[in-house]
Amino acid sequence: MYQVDMLAIFETRSSGVKAEKIANQLGFPYVEIIDAEGFRGGVWCLWTEKVGRVEVLVKNPQFIHLRILNHQRQFWELSLVYASPNPIIRRGLWRDLETLSQHIQNPWCIGGDLNAILLGSERRSGRGSSGPDKEFQRFTLEVGLNDLGFVGPPFTWRRGDVESRIDRVLSSDAWSDCFPNASVTHLPWFKSDHRALLLSLDGLAPRRKPDRPFRFIAAWVLHENFTDLVKQHWGTTDSWSENVAHFTEACRDWNRKVFGHTERRKRHIMRRLHGISRAESRYGLTPELETLQTQLWQELEEVLVQDSLLWAQKARTDWVVHGDRNTRYFHARANGRRRQNHIGAVRNSEGVWVYEPDLLKNMATNFFSALFTDEGINRAPLSCSVKYPPLDSVYLRALEKPVENVEIRDAIFSMGALKAPGPDGLNPFFYQNQWSHVEHSVYSKIRRLGGTYGDRKC
Repeated sequence: MYQVDMLAIFETRSSGVKAEKIANQLGFPYVEIIDAEGFRGGVWCLWTEKVGRVEVLVKNPQFIHLRILNHQRQFWELSLVYASPNPIIRRGLWRDLETLSQHIQNPWCIGGDLNAILLGSERRSGRGSSGPDKEFQRFTLEVGLNDLGFVGPPFTWRRGDVESRIDRVLSSDAWSDCFPNASVTHLPWFKSDHRALLLSLDGLAPRRKPDRPFRFIAAWVLHENFTDLVKQHWGTTDSWSENVAHFTEACRDWNRKVFGHTERRKRHIMRRLHGISRAESRYGLTPELETLQTQLWQELEEVLVQDSLLWAQKARTDWVVHGDRNTRYFHARANGRRRQNHIGAVRNSEGVWVYEPDLLKNMATNFFSALFTDEGINRAPLSCSVKYPPLDSVYLRALEKPVENVEIRDAIFSMGALKAPGPDGLNPFFYQNQWSHVEHSVYSKIRRLGGTYGDRKC
């Protein structure tokens, strides 16, 4: 059902030769074990070559800490934790991990049975709710770890009428930047009072390339040729609808042939700068190389600003307010929005959680089809005894007054520049940035809609 490259098992309740014998029967070529103490604790970590090169750095009674070099040549570190249910012993775990964090230079991820909750809403009981673990909260804030969220049911452990989310995955900002598509799924119960967690490093990535609608990329406006593109493909005499159709098609082609992918351009420039550094170490910095290096530095600066604006757009954040190089903040906001908006599981009418993408699409289609289908029921007209006073002549004349150009402009410039675009794919930032070239067709569009305050079509 699930093809896993690394498996972590907690609270194994076995040790010594017996633990090694069972672990070796699970079919993984590499195994690392922390023995249980009697019937308490125990952590097993098993993995295949697909994970990459794995090095065990620390073994603690409550966790295993690994350093991983994946096949993309990225180093990252993973702590697999079984926290003691004893709060005094568990407090020592947070101290040990906090000390460990001071020596971690790579992206860091923590996962496992933490036996603690961050929020009061993460525990439900017939005897009332209990508060979060204050020491756990303090630890996550001190070391800068963020909860990765989850897909599926909200609780991971149950016993009797008590349910809680004591199993989770946390990561540093650097780890989220390395794996922006990572997701955590709460799997169905199976022979345990804990749900298994599935951490997928590309869980939010689309399984097949969708037919994406056009979306204006704000970083385009920073390209020196963009204004010329608008002038060529947005006619002053054409209608707004015609201009949108012509311009969006031209943008697709221009983005592919001229603007390009910012991350690829950044890597290409960095490779050329490294080449200049190697040449300098051998032959010295010639005037030609110095001129090329200055040109590449300027190109790199432009690409970095474009990249930060691109991520600000994804984060729906005001780029001007937060600054043009606050890329780490924008990455965190954008990744957080994507995880929050991602729907990976839905509970159906029978109370069963559904995870398969095709079934989820059918459920969504059927739900909204039923919601907006006329049931054909004849209802008695509603009686309303409220009488509204008539509008006086002053208000009536104001409603009949045509909307002025300055009011249309003020309305467009009052919108959040990087907010979500409309069906045409053009966000307010495009109209605000290129207003002198597009204003005539926008004014004309409003006029054709019946540009008065009293016209309902407006």
